[in-house]
Amino acid sequence: MAPPIELDATLKELYELSGNHHGEIYLITVFPTAQAQTIPGLAACRKYAFQDGLWPKTGSIQARLFTQVLPQWLAMIAGQMKLVMFDLEQPGTDDVDQQARADTAEVLGQICERQRPTVIYVRNTSDIVLPPEAVLSVVSPLHCLEHLPALVPFDSQYRALSKRDLALSSVPTPASTVIDTVLDDVDQVQEPRLRKTEVARILGVIEQTAPPFVIKFPQGRGGFGTLIVRSESERAETVTLLRPEIDNMLQQLNHSNRHLHPASLIVQKMVHGSTVALCMFLPKDGAPIISSCTDQLNDNQGHWEGSHIDYSQQSCLRDEFMPVAELIGTHLRRLGYYGPVGADIMIGPNNEHFVVDLNARLTASHLLGFMKGHFSVDRGLNDAAILVPIVDISLREFKRKFSKELDEGRIVIAGWSHGPEGKLNVTAIVVAAEDMSGLNKLAERVHALKAVSSFASLPTS
Repeated sequence: MAPPIELDATLKELYELSGNHHGEIYLITVFPTAQAQTIPGLAACRKYAFQDGLWPKTGSIQARLFTQVLPQWLAMIAGQMKLVMFDLEQPGTDDVDQQARADTAEVLGQICERQRPTVIYVRNTSDIVLPPEAVLSVVSPLHCLEHLPALVPFDSQYRALSKRDLALSSVPTPASTVIDTVLDDVDQVQEPRLRKTEVARILGVIEQTAPPFVIKFPQGRGGFGTLIVRSESERAETVTLLRPEIDNMLQQLNHSNRHLHPASLIVQKMVHGSTVALCMFLPKDGAPIISSCTDQLNDNQGHWEGSHIDYSQQSCLRDEFMPVAELIGTHLRRLGYYGPVGADIMIGPNNEHFVVDLNARLTASHLLGFMKGHFSVDRGLNDAAILVPIVDISLREFKRKFSKELDEGRIVIAGWSHGPEGKLNVTAIVVAAEDMSGLNKLAERVHALKAVSSFASLPTS
């Protein structure tokens, strides 16, 4: 039997140790979407607009990824908090999908009891009721929850997540041009003729910028809101791709979010170098607490597919990146944010540190930093990675196939959601080994189960 997982620390402990909050925290790790409503009880974003139009149009898989697997995965480090999970419905019925609940119970049940969150299931945001003194901590602001008290004001977190705010900050970033919409009357965005003219104006800046460069939406995710232009032919393809997406973004502008600048593009100089993902916790006061520095695993299109950590390098990496972490902390506190933070940092040709993305929330890589004791100290497993394969085998079959590795504690299931008829199950798997050679071999065995090559190649549904 696989041993219970004891984490080095939990999110609850970090909040308490840093004196951030003394009341009960209800954690919501669900990700909303903008272009489609993934589940009936979670409305598509309106005020806190995100640009997810470039994500694969796979409604059922998005629902399970954003409301099941990612929430399970991020909540692994929650500690003894209340975790709010949104129920899925049985296809074609109004009944709760009990398999989804069973998946969550199995994933979180791996955590030792004293560090395990208590799950509260809801079908709608209106079902969430907080006791006195309790507050919400969210990975993504939700306008439908604004009537409830939050640890950090939603406006503050939204701006802390904004690539526009990052580009205009004093944090070191690649040279950037921010293209804000000139449709200052939000009623204008409802006029197709005016939007067409505005889209042409914004694209004109891109058409006049010499490659190579990077284009970013202000609130994109997972690499799908970032486009790389290396040549004139790629520029032409990108302009065609962007035309409808910019039009969609302009239509997200409304009276409730105008002050948050949700309709912008950032054109950024391409910097060549390696990139690390910095995971940390920002207290209200004091220095950031860096939990890990990881390498990103991306597919051929630059979309995030996982993370790798070398535990032997963490001490020196923390020392190296603490100065830029402190600059990030100053920027986020100015916006009114504190709590978990993820930052993608590029190391330039002269060893400069450029912050190329900033996520004011729990990130997919945070878990690795909290498992050094489990992997490296207790089992001598120095290298670990998170993988996100979509597979056609059940959780029971997966556990049978990797029973030895699970019993040894070198595989941890961080997220699982069964698809209809056991097909296209969305997963998050942590693998670990003594060195990179062993890690690659174990990762290859897991990847051999993949039903699709990447999220970008998902079938539509």
